[in-house]
Amino acid sequence: MISNVKMNLGQLLIRQGVLDEDQLAHATSEHKRTGIPLAKILIRLGMVSEDTLTSILGVQMQSTTKMRIGEMLLAQKYITQEQLDQALEEQKKTGKRLGRTLVDLKFMPEERLVEILSKQFEVPYVKLENFALDPEAYTYLPEDLCRTYKVVPLFISKGEDDRRVVREAMTIAMTDPTNMRVINIVKFKVKMEVDIVMASDADVVKTIDRVFAGHGSTNEESLAELIGESKDGEELETVERGQGANDEPELTDEEGRAVVKIVTTLIHEAIARHASDIHLEPQETFLKLRYRIDGDLQVMSPIPARLMPQILSRIKLLSKMDIAEKRKPLDGRFTVRYKGSEVDLRVSSFPISLRKRGVCEKIVMRILDPNSGQFPLKDMGFDPRVLKQFIDAINAPNGIVLVTGPTGSGKSTTLYASIREILDSTINISTMEDPVELNIDGVNQGQINNAAGFTFAAGIRALLRQDPDVIMIGEMRDQETSSMAIEAALTGHLVFSTLHTNDAAGAFPRLLEMGLEPFLVSTAIKGVLAQRLVRRICKYCKEPVEISPSLREELHLSPDMQFYHGKGCEKCEGSGYKGRCGIYEFLVPNETVRNLIIKRSSGDVIKRAAMQECDMITLRMDGIQKALDGHTTLEQAVGASAADD
Repeated sequence: MISNVKMNLGQLLIRQGVLDEDQLAHATSEHKRTGIPLAKILIRLGMVSEDTLTSILGVQMQSTTKMRIGEMLLAQKYITQEQLDQALEEQKKTGKRLGRTLVDLKFMPEERLVEILSKQFEVPYVKLENFALDPEAYTYLPEDLCRTYKVVPLFISKGEDDRRVVREAMTIAMTDPTNMRVINIVKFKVKMEVDIVMASDADVVKTIDRVFAGHGSTNEESLAELIGESKDGEELETVERGQGANDEPELTDEEGRAVVKIVTTLIHEAIARHASDIHLEPQETFLKLRYRIDGDLQVMSPIPARLMPQILSRIKLLSKMDIAEKRKPLDGRFTVRYKGSEVDLRVSSFPISLRKRGVCEKIVMRILDPNSGQFPLKDMGFDPRVLKQFIDAINAPNGIVLVTGPTGSGKSTTLYASIREILDSTINISTMEDPVELNIDGVNQGQINNAAGFTFAAGIRALLRQDPDVIMIGEMRDQETSSMAIEAALTGHLVFSTLHTNDAAGAFPRLLEMGLEPFLVSTAIKGVLAQRLVRRICKYCKEPVEISPSLREELHLSPDMQFYHGKGCEKCEGSGYKGRCGIYEFLVPNETVRNLIIKRSSGDVIKRAAMQECDMITLRMDGIQKALDGHTTLEQAVGASAADD
């Protein structure tokens, strides 16, 4: 630990521009020769003033012996014997560390405690308010981990150890350098060595708020600051497709710079909160901002009406949309770089009419983050039996596998996961999408362009001449597209696609309504997956909940079935939910179901037959099982499968 401290102290000072490498090498050699603490050597040699050292590192108390914290505080006359005894009694009740107990009892200030601990454990004490943080360092650790374990990543350094092996290490600040569990968690997360410095609890929390400004509960304040007089901030870093530079005109006036910063911040906040959409809705007196998070729209801080036109124009400019055209809906797209990753935003404008303002534009941005929502099929919440059936279907040599459900039910995520499941260098996978939401290496993804004549039907014709093994079609939306998809399936190709129906059985009547022949549909379809997304219970505040006897009777639930809910906490912002999970039903047609399709039977008849003969697990059954397992609430499960009664 001691060698780490010596290295840390030097690196901290080099990082702050106080020392250079040669000065540190000279001071280190003097330290080895004399045994005098490095900090004192630096002051004696005139390399660092005592004031500078104190402002950056705090008061570095040196000691050659280690003592218990209570003994040390008594010896330094920071506390009395009576105070120590009282603190020890309190510690027995609370189980907290002695140092924290002393601070809670107001027997000593926290900063003084950290200085003492710094001495005891031979770890430098850092004042983070005077510390220049490396932006690269905190991209390695997510905000929730930093807040949970009270850790601040400071910088990453490279150097040689005693065996001259190059060593990469992250230096972090924390309040308790003895907590090896937290240190090991950070090591596992950053995949490198970790060096420790100490900082006060308040300083750590304040710095985390500063580093992750605009996330979580600080959103309202940060947006309010930006709306008022703000300093120049970094501009949203966009990624041009097919061009080398960003040729956007510079906004030089003060209000224009505020607009740029607000747009940058609201997009970064939405990505950080894992929102799927950003809604900007003009009102008479303000611009309403909402994020769709876990399927629900959450209202954010309102933006003053005076900035409304510039903010909407700024987004249209980024999206390469016609700024002058406000009378008809427009579509655009742009890519931003956030924490080293590229995130696509699909933008749509829609003219709305306000009583006083006249025609304004509502803008919705769909966030297509390639780093989120990428789950392997085995992690998507399938029942084990359904998962095996579905994997068998997507590995079939030919046929059609359909995924059905309403908009926003995760159909695209399932299709992309299916493609990644079967992706292999020995097969040719091609897609036709409108739009391409996620790029997958090794897959030929086509972007539908109706204006240029690249329609789904034209695309299928072209793809069949491209020697495909697997074809993914964004949606079977009309007779021509569906007929060609079935023809492709019957000629030895595997086809993935989506359809908008309430349940799996409803897909067959829907295809027949398009004018397809029943015997072709019954032959080509290998499986239909219906799915919904339900909100996941927050794991930090999950607790059992009582279900009313009337609801149990209505749903035929036995009295011993235990369900759960989230009571609401800081982690889930009081909602009781954090994230989402899927509920599924998968229909694999057997001979009976195929005969019913040929007879043009209704979806209800086909469903009953599938439940009786194919032992199909319905959406309602899967939802209740996930509620019993504690993944979601009974209300969510019943609400999502309402059409499955």
